[in-house]
Amino acid sequence: MTGTLTCEARTDLGLVFGTAWVATCIFVTEDDLCQPYAALLPPREGEAGPRIVAWRVFPADGTSRPGLLDGSFSTDAAGALCDNTASLAPLDAGKEHDLRLAAESRTEISLR
Repeated sequence: MTGTLTCEARTDLGLVFGTAWVATCIFVTEDDLCQPYAALLPPREGEAGPRIVAWRVFPADGTSRPGLLDGSFSTDAAGALCDNTASLAPLDAGKEHDLRLAAESRTEISLR
């Protein structure tokens, strides 16, 4: 394990072919480095209001790096979310079957 990913879904995003939950996420490594992500989660039938979901992160190559979790994850036979770079084992996200993540970039601007 390299860390945990925790997402807080706050709003419903209306799309042309349905809806999705928009979430802000934070990936925290075992050595306390943090990287923010934005995510889309599929809606859960009958569920309203904010929700928080979390996963253990296992990189395919055993190392974490910036942008590690960029991409789309889908459920494997064991119930983990996987893509080519990492697998996400549910901590408090047992009903999630799909997840799309994008690393948030931070730009520093200095004024003179």
